[in-house]
Amino acid sequence: MKPCLRPVDAWILPILGDLLSADKVAQAAASVGEDARIWNAAIRLNLASDDDLLAAISRRSRVRIAGSLEVTSEAKTVLPEKIARKYHVLPLSADNSSIEIATANPYDIDCERMIAFTCGRSVRMSLASPMVIAERMAEVYDGAPRAPETNLDRPFDTTDGETVIKLVDRLVASGIEVRASDIHLEPEENGIAVRHRVDGLLRNVTLLPKAVGIPLVSRIKIMANLDIADRLRPQGGHASVGIGVTRVDLRVSTLPASHGEKVVIRILDQRAAIQSLESLGLDEVDRPRMQRLLEIREGLVLVTGPTGSGKTTTLYAALRQIQRKGLNVITVEDPVEYRIPGVVQVQTNEKAGLNFASALRSILRQDPDVVLIGEIRDRETAAIAIQASLTGHLVFATLHTNDACSSITRLTDLGVDGAKLAAALKGIVAQRLIRRLCLECRIVANSGAPRQLRPSIAEDVMVYTSVGCEACSMRGYSGRLAITEIVLADAELERAIAGGASADGLAAIARRGGSRSLWESGIARLTSGQTGGDELLRVLDQELRSPPDPALTTDLWDLFEKAGDSENGYDSGNVENTPAVTSMPPSMTSIVAGVVDVYLIRPLPGGWQVLVVRRAMDTRCPGSWETIHGKIESDERPENAAVREVREETGLAIARLYNVTVQPFYLHMFGMVQMAVVFAAFIDEPAAVVLGEEHQTFEWLSPDDAAERFVWPREREALGHIRHLLRTGDAGTVEDVLRVF
Repeated sequence: MKPCLRPVDAWILPILGDLLSADKVAQAAASVGEDARIWNAAIRLNLASDDDLLAAISRRSRVRIAGSLEVTSEAKTVLPEKIARKYHVLPLSADNSSIEIATANPYDIDCERMIAFTCGRSVRMSLASPMVIAERMAEVYDGAPRAPETNLDRPFDTTDGETVIKLVDRLVASGIEVRASDIHLEPEENGIAVRHRVDGLLRNVTLLPKAVGIPLVSRIKIMANLDIADRLRPQGGHASVGIGVTRVDLRVSTLPASHGEKVVIRILDQRAAIQSLESLGLDEVDRPRMQRLLEIREGLVLVTGPTGSGKTTTLYAALRQIQRKGLNVITVEDPVEYRIPGVVQVQTNEKAGLNFASALRSILRQDPDVVLIGEIRDRETAAIAIQASLTGHLVFATLHTNDACSSITRLTDLGVDGAKLAAALKGIVAQRLIRRLCLECRIVANSGAPRQLRPSIAEDVMVYTSVGCEACSMRGYSGRLAITEIVLADAELERAIAGGASADGLAAIARRGGSRSLWESGIARLTSGQTGGDELLRVLDQELRSPPDPALTTDLWDLFEKAGDSENGYDSGNVENTPAVTSMPPSMTSIVAGVVDVYLIRPLPGGWQVLVVRRAMDTRCPGSWETIHGKIESDERPENAAVREVREETGLAIARLYNVTVQPFYLHMFGMVQMAVVFAAFIDEPAAVVLGEEHQTFEWLSPDDAAERFVWPREREALGHIRHLLRTGDAGTVEDVLRVF
């Protein structure tokens, strides 16, 4: 008698009960084969289909169905094959914070915990049938050939032109239906891969037979008026298709590749692009700031961000509002993607000599009130734009920079005069597009926000995560919204621009003027339930890891002098006088060498004497005893700062100077680790001290007494290093390393 196998997926029985009668559920359970899966038994007995089971499990578990089982190389590397086989899962994709897997059992908690522990990432699940997962695992890990997929109802006949036309129409219609911005047709060894870019992400759709390649590309070329006989050079063109009573424009680009021509079809849907300012979804912080920019009559307004960040959509929305004032609006773009009624739009043509600069010169003779420049790419275009904004025109322009204030330094790098830029610039909008959580299926994230975000979010704030439902095609997200950094120019910012301040220095001024960073805007979207933590990290993760400009030290020092620091006596009781400083997540914490500590030593015959000074009562840390302590100027080496501070605070000249160590302390107000460069300075006799304004008295003490007098433990620690290294009057074997002069 054949032994009864214990099923590995007994959890599926209640779900089968939603689809089948009790008798059929029992029949499936009793017919488990060698694979020990009730799921496969139900399929084998024709009691249900994979699609039926996946839909039922998805409804129960609120886990989305995998749209594709493509495995990225990073995911395959992150998840060991042994773990994948043990839990019968397929790694699909991975980033720095999460890994997505395809599984047939969304209730396997042990699997989720093991993968999270092994990979050091949060786990996102998608559903797929166990048989399909097994087939893909064989292809991924064992090298089995993958069978080409097709959406055609019958084998493709390359001689049937009518079939090709219908296929192209269906491909375009399906892309428009799912709100894709681009349709990619990529020739591969086994066929033609079809991919959609939806909400900024590429998704695999299907694999067409390889034989369809040449007829398919030829049909698309005919639609876009391209040369079908030329397959060796890239080509570009336009087409138009009818959707209901409206027309949708297509921009077609072809590129010769190793397996044939790749085609990308950009879908230019006027209904989605030409929006009102209200429809952009700006929140209560940025909405009034944007409105103030649009009330400006003359000057330069910059919109910045990488390709695909929604700059054009924002500018077109702004132009729609400005049009209501009866102004003459002219744009120069490359290319003109969307037509705006009532606006004169100029398409650049490099071959004909019509570039941005030449077009601008002609436009300014057309009596414009508002000029939109598609992109500032060179010095000449920048100079004309600024000159136009200084002569009574309102000029909108775009740049490709990471944040708002980086666009200022980009223009100065192009050779723009800082004084003219300061006078012309009225505001900057930096933005990114982030996917919006589907309101139909989002749920509260039981585990809270991802680890990287927790320092930026209060503990009692509830955040949401994606699930997937029919309304969002099981993606968990539907549509996109903008996260913005809007900087309004004021007198302080103008002076800093004219003075050539760094991007980080300008950013610090912008924060004082009420501007939020992109990070803060994204956190606001997260805490309001509009997006998920993983999505925020996907969009902004790279910027979080970028090191800040060391020039930030100089600008923050002014705030530091007013408020004090965590090591040198910050008075927590004086909160109302503390300047507002933007909070930053730990991965953005800057580490800068900002100050020097100089220990002055008299090497007398009876033993060392160390200078301790007491702070005046009208300074930070009033009455505290310390060593000589001061900032490093932006153009100054630490040893030069040490000599200067000693001269200014004591009037003494240094005979010998040694660099001893570097000590860090955290300025929580600024999200910055400040590094104090520690020096030991030997003083010749007579050691006549003339105190500066910051200190009220001084004493020469023995090293032990000086250590007891110092307020901060790090000062006692540094003095201990000095005594160890220089106790003989020099640094011994490391003299050539430590001695500065």
